[in-house]
Amino acid sequence: MKRFKLDQSGDRGWYIGDFDSAVYRTKDFEVNYQENEARVAPTHKHEKVTEIFLILKGQMRINDELFGPGEICILEPGDINKIEYLEHTETVTVKTPAIPTDKIIL
Repeated sequence: MKRFKLDQSGDRGWYIGDFDSAVYRTKDFEVNYQENEARVAPTHKHEKVTEIFLILKGQMRINDELFGPGEICILEPGDINKIEYLEHTETVTVKTPAIPTDKIIL
């Protein structure tokens, strides 16, 4: 058994994936737990990665649609990823496959 603290692992909440600071290293997928205050994230897209958001708390706008607690958004490769956190928001995000370099800022 291994034990970790989220704030001592990963990068910006990414704790599983294909990067050195991951607590579990795999090329199959990435997992992130993140808390964000109200802000607009950089608009981007992925060419090969599917990104899946589960909203735990708060509200966010993804591509002009509102999402709240218990809702899931799936962005397929090529989809625009335009996110605005409307308040303090907690999310779990899964990206598959794990390709940390597959992010194109628009």
